[in-house]
Amino acid sequence: MAPPAAPKNQMPFDDEISLLDIIQFFKTHFKRILFFIILGGILGYLYGKLAPPVYDGIILISPAKVAGVVVVDPKITLTKLDINSYYPKETFLACNPMFYKDKGKEIDYNMSDIIKNSITKDGNLIEIKMRHSNKETIHACLENIAMIINASQKIITGPLIESKKNELNLAETKLKLAEEFKQQLNGNQIKNLKSNEQRFSADMMLYANIIFNGNPEVKMLLDQINKVKTELSSEQTKDVGQVLPISIERKSFPSPKLGLLLGLFLGSVLGFFISIFKNMKTN
Repeated sequence: MAPPAAPKNQMPFDDEISLLDIIQFFKTHFKRILFFIILGGILGYLYGKLAPPVYDGIILISPAKVAGVVVVDPKITLTKLDINSYYPKETFLACNPMFYKDKGKEIDYNMSDIIKNSITKDGNLIEIKMRHSNKETIHACLENIAMIINASQKIITGPLIESKKNELNLAETKLKLAEEFKQQLNGNQIKNLKSNEQRFSADMMLYANIIFNGNPEVKMLLDQINKVKTELSSEQTKDVGQVLPISIERKSFPSPKLGLLLGLFLGSVLGFFISIFKNMKTN
């Protein structure tokens, strides 16, 4: 009785590739595959060594504060940084001086392709990153963006700081007048002022009350002055600032080591397929 026929989609056993065939294939084409592996490694290493450098720049920006309170939520600033209309033409040219299309008064560009913005994990600082082949361009771009944020927030902080300064000046003036009034009056003068019907202005009556009532208002004025001075101190009230100098690191891609590994891998693949092609032509 004849053995059953093999299914149509199944190759006969004799046509299947055995492990011995694979070993024999590599033995036959070993030199060719090794040549391409070495060639790929050399070319990959040279490319990594000679490729133009790429730099990563980063700047950390601290938002403006008045009396210890952030004037603009960092999330709002982050949203603005993702909108092209937030940037003037000069900023784009600083960030990408070589590649732009000038269409009359407008530039066709997308800043989100040039810089990447995020908020630090603590939510207090704005982080701006940029990758470019020129360190000076990175520095100019990040500095320009920091200036834009500063100018934008100064519009809000200016009136608030001025209001605090006016509050401080008023309190200091009141305290100064109260102290001068206290020095000019002695016990006899106060008695005389009480006995006669000399009239005081509203302000003079206020300062007289400060003297007559054991100076509680003076203490209040001193507390107010100290509070406002603390709020206007450099730690509590400040413009947008850089936490650290702009950091720029070389991040070449690929590195010589990575180029070597990629070259070895691609060379082995290329040598393998060329060997298969040659083997097919021979057979």
